[in-house]
Amino acid sequence: MQVVQDTNLTQGQTHVSQPLRCLFVGMGFIGTHMHKFLSTKPWYVPAAAVDVRDTALSAAQTTLSLPDNALYKNLDEALARSGANVAFINTPSELHFSQAKAALNAGLHVLIAKPITNSYEQAVELVQLAGQKGVTVSVGQQIRYNRHYQALTRFVEAGQLGSIEVAWFMNSKPRPNPANLARFEQPTLYENACHHFDTFLGVFGDPQPDWIVCDGFIPSWSPYIGPCMVNALIQFTPTTPGGKPLHMSYHGGFSSRAPMYEFRLEGSDGALNCHGLHLSNDIMRYEIAPALGNFAPAAVDEGIPAQNPFLPFFDIWHNYVTGGKEPPFSGRNNLKTFAMLTAAIESTQTGQRIEIAGNPRFAGAFA
Repeated sequence: MQVVQDTNLTQGQTHVSQPLRCLFVGMGFIGTHMHKFLSTKPWYVPAAAVDVRDTALSAAQTTLSLPDNALYKNLDEALARSGANVAFINTPSELHFSQAKAALNAGLHVLIAKPITNSYEQAVELVQLAGQKGVTVSVGQQIRYNRHYQALTRFVEAGQLGSIEVAWFMNSKPRPNPANLARFEQPTLYENACHHFDTFLGVFGDPQPDWIVCDGFIPSWSPYIGPCMVNALIQFTPTTPGGKPLHMSYHGGFSSRAPMYEFRLEGSDGALNCHGLHLSNDIMRYEIAPALGNFAPAAVDEGIPAQNPFLPFFDIWHNYVTGGKEPPFSGRNNLKTFAMLTAAIESTQTGQRIEIAGNPRFAGAFA
């Protein structure tokens, strides 16, 4: 059994004073996108960029307003010379482990694009290393902070449906160009389901994922080499005493013929339907029906601002790095999401139902 050390700053982590001098490791779309929202924060200072591509470094210099001596092709050199105290790692996931390990060993706080690594065991190692070094490691799971999921979380907490025991979730979209997912053996699970699973934990009050059975497949029209469409059954147990298990039917993927987003919740007192285009699009329609009644439109997200989820995400992350509360996207807390992802992959490979919370392999995620 692997016991994962608590990485909260109250356990002796280094407190970072303002400003945060940020090193970008990999300067593609995500890095540029993050900078757009980070640049609105008074504590943010871009310190340097690392990339093996000349074109990416040139673009980073313009985007981040960096001098020539803040552009690096070698991560170790950047860690030694840039003066950064934070590293953003936005490279292909097979590089995350080695790059995050180097940054943590250098004493930097690290924020890694999802998924944290390609291996659950490596994720555990990074969390333990962060605790040993007195710094934080976090994962870019920002989607739970978009308007839609904040609205659903508020709705579920209000108890309007009573005991929620059934859910259907479907989110797939046409993505005919695999791009960076072309090499992935599990493109939709690594790229899409990791956000889905994290939002489920947020919406339903951090329940315990008991097990998953998952089927991955490739439609005849798809250019992907790995299972780009996934169907699964998942069981969750609420953390509140006496709560009833939640049974979820799940579908996600990248090779649908048209965009699809549907989320339906059923409880003892009624049902909620959510209709939209995609999880990252906050334009949703909601319908509520009482038990045995008819659906009617409802303003479930009324009063919740429509803003990019990176804005509240970075505020919460900054609070954590500077000594505040450990967020749900900390490396340690993200192990639960990553355990779900790992179990789903194993299920697609074996055709078997895979235990999650009761699985010795994932004990550290539930300690």
